Amino acid sequence: MKDTQIKKLIESEKKRQKKVINLIASENVVSKDVLEALGSELTNKYAEGYSAHRYYGGNEFVDKIENLCKDRALKLFDLDPEIWHVNVQPLSGSPANLAVFLALVPKDGRIMGMSLAHGGHLTHGQKVSITGKMWTSVQFGVDEKSETIDFEVIKAQAVAEKPAIIVAGFTAYPR
Repeated sequence: MKDTQIKKLIESEKKRQKKVINLIASENVVSKDVLEALGSELTNKYAEGYSAHRYYGGNEFVDKIENLCKDRALKLFDLDPEIWHVNVQPLSGSPANLAVFLALVPKDGRIMGMSLAHGGHLTHGQKVSITGKMWTSVQFGVDEKSETIDFEVIKAQAVAEKPAIIVAGFTAYPR
């Protein structure tokens, strides 16, 4: 890398990551293969749309890579491609969550997720997220004394509120 300042900062971040235990759920340590792929010519591609149905030309190799990833995901989970479809495109949890909500929750439907203050994520129905604007959000939290999730309380709340989906993931709930 010619930009020595950026190179030095990247090296510093690499060292920082090696000497800490990162407990941020949305962060990950990728393999060298993933780092290599992300630093390849693929990063130059604009591959909007789906395989064989892109909005721009020149995506024949991107299509092959995407199809290979989809085939591998179906095989990993032992899913029949005649019944199941996988999308390997989301860049992060937020677009992935939105894709699931759009597929499963009717317009103006109700979603239920952990409150941000108790460890949930912005996409679990917060007003600053598109999910909080498109759907009615019902929030659950942790018990004030035990600081744990009381599943009986959540069950009763779900029965009363009848959400189309209950988000069970947590961003900052360590238990």
